[in-house]
Amino acid sequence: MTNRIKRIYCGLLFASMVLLNNVWGRQQSELVLGTYTYASNNRLSSLEALAGYLHREAGLTVTVKSYPNVPALLNAIRADSVQLAVLNTVGYLLQQRHDAGRMIPLLNLNLGMDTATQYGGCIIAARSTDILQLPQLRNAARYTLALVAPSSTSGNLVPRLLLNSIGITDAASRFDTYYAGTHQQAVADVLSGKAQLAGCGCAEVDTAKLRHDFDRKAVVVASFNDIPLGPLAYHHRLPTAVVQKVQQALMRIHEKDTESFRTFCSGWTEFRKAKSFQPVADRAYDRFRHMFGNNESLWQLIQ
Repeated sequence: MTNRIKRIYCGLLFASMVLLNNVWGRQQSELVLGTYTYASNNRLSSLEALAGYLHREAGLTVTVKSYPNVPALLNAIRADSVQLAVLNTVGYLLQQRHDAGRMIPLLNLNLGMDTATQYGGCIIAARSTDILQLPQLRNAARYTLALVAPSSTSGNLVPRLLLNSIGITDAASRFDTYYAGTHQQAVADVLSGKAQLAGCGCAEVDTAKLRHDFDRKAVVVASFNDIPLGPLAYHHRLPTAVVQKVQQALMRIHEKDTESFRTFCSGWTEFRKAKSFQPVADRAYDRFRHMFGNNESLWQLIQ
């Protein structure tokens, strides 16, 4: 390489670094906070409550954006279009699996010792099947199984993990599976007889017990009630000073602006009884990752 070419190369490299620093420098005060839409709930009002608080408390200008679904949010993250993201658990696991380190978990929600987590997933069965316990599904008839959506943690990933634990590594090989679209619809399909089995969030079962005569028509055959809540994560290029501002402000939001905190939490069923934000690291999700074992095909089914 001649000296002239070296000088040109170094000049281009320097210019690229300056441009990159300028872009991320501007983002110290211009942040995009993104999340995903669930059914008709785009959660924008929840994000706007957080953005307004961060502006008042930390002097940060935050634009909010709701993407159509979890895959669309992950695509935006890969395109570096999002600096802060509220992810569900399965979205975070997939993001780290395919693009580890781009987003770093900062906080998730503390449900408190006196609050049973609402972030649980379960498998329910119509009483007409006589299925009462998970192991019975190994030799069950080819029933219809309603799941919620491919990117749902409690309504797809957890039911599949529960089936995986009894040796059913691919639900479609044993049952006629389909996606109902929402937790409410998955439960309703079992109660109406459209499906004999469903995977859904435990909170939806609690609602059905109160309103829809669940216990007469169906039974919970298995559940997993310790799903780690998805994180609020930040882009790895975000300046440390900005990350610290976000963390310090949000750690106090439950005390300094209860209304904004409750408005934010209302956007997610699993967040509604939260007490506060708390720091979280990637290792908090290791136990959940290990439930996959060596089932590579299960990863393929949820992405």
